[in-house]
Amino acid sequence: MLQLIKNEHRKIMRQKITLIALGLIVVFQMTMVLVMKRVISNLGGQDTVANYFAYSTNVVLILQVLAVVIGATLISTEFQKRTILFLLIRPKTRLHIFLSKYITLVLTVTYLFLYYYVLSFLFGLIFFGTEFDAGTERLFLLTFAVIGSQWVEVIMMASFALMCSSLFRNSMIALVTSFFVLYAAKSIVPIMSLLEIQWGKILLFANTDFWQYSFQGPPPFNGMSPMLSLLIVGAHFVFFVGTAWFLFWKRDVNV
Repeated sequence: MLQLIKNEHRKIMRQKITLIALGLIVVFQMTMVLVMKRVISNLGGQDTVANYFAYSTNVVLILQVLAVVIGATLISTEFQKRTILFLLIRPKTRLHIFLSKYITLVLTVTYLFLYYYVLSFLFGLIFFGTEFDAGTERLFLLTFAVIGSQWVEVIMMASFALMCSSLFRNSMIALVTSFFVLYAAKSIVPIMSLLEIQWGKILLFANTDFWQYSFQGPPPFNGMSPMLSLLIVGAHFVFFVGTAWFLFWKRDVNV
């Protein structure tokens, strides 16, 4: 199993999209910090590394996109290029192959989060200095809580993308389907909340933001609780990963 996970890591690192993604995050962070610095300077204000680090959590779209791209191509590319045959002739079961891919997906998302937020902290130090005040520690703790909630949401998005990757043999179809369904689902939640359609509380993206139960404000639907959200997220996780495994297990390799 460990060797399979290492091989999956090598595949991802050899892809051009990986280097492009890492470069895009650097460019994205640099652009964001320069814009923030310029705006704050024009307003005559002064910001801190803690404030910038907290602000960077509002622009997590790039991590969502990268996670979906990786998840949607992880299995479908193997069938599209017929490299799946080289995996299946090894003395490893399909379950081992699937688990190695899913574990690699979760680890890769975690690496991207670490890379993004370490860069955010470093750029904050460089451009805003090391000035701290009494509320800095609390702000950092709250920011880490937000990051944890975001990580759960991105893992769920990547899991859905992996399910699409198991369903479709063409990686482009899997990718487009993943983006369309996921972002359509995210858009439906505020609409249903506005219309007070209560069964919207069972939707995935109404429950992935556990931060909504703290100081952010009331959840989008009445009757929601952290335990309910945990159960709904868990049910979606089992469905996504279980379906992805079933499709991969049943997939005909004579492509």
